[in-house]
Amino acid sequence: MNKISLIMLTLIAAASVGCASGSALVTGQTRAAIEDHSTVMILTEMPEDADHIAVVKASSDMGFSQQQRLDYAVEELKKQAAKVGANAVVLTDRSTEKDVFSTTNYGTGGTSVMTEDVEVVKGIAVYVGL
Repeated sequence: MNKISLIMLTLIAAASVGCASGSALVTGQTRAAIEDHSTVMILTEMPEDADHIAVVKASSDMGFSQQQRLDYAVEELKKQAAKVGANAVVLTDRSTEKDVFSTTNYGTGGTSVMTEDVEVVKGIAVYVGL
């Protein structure tokens, strides 16, 4: 295997090992968890009749494009909201951050420093009466 093939294989492996992660800070009354997180709605404005449940945040470095990373982060945001019983998330912030990491090549003893983009989305998990 030549050096270029090895570098490409390493980059593909690094890109596919990424993940999405999230958290929820409960600020109101939680409800029973929603089983199907795909039913959680994404909103850009706060509905008048919304019950605030939590502040949620998600990030993803997984995906080969910025859009894929954003999609994974939004899916994780929905999962975090569903866990606390929210049926909607009002988006409050979106950003792209740089994640810096290093890898060591034990064959040559060298170290490589790499960066990757991480999509971050934040919102307020709410329950909206339907």
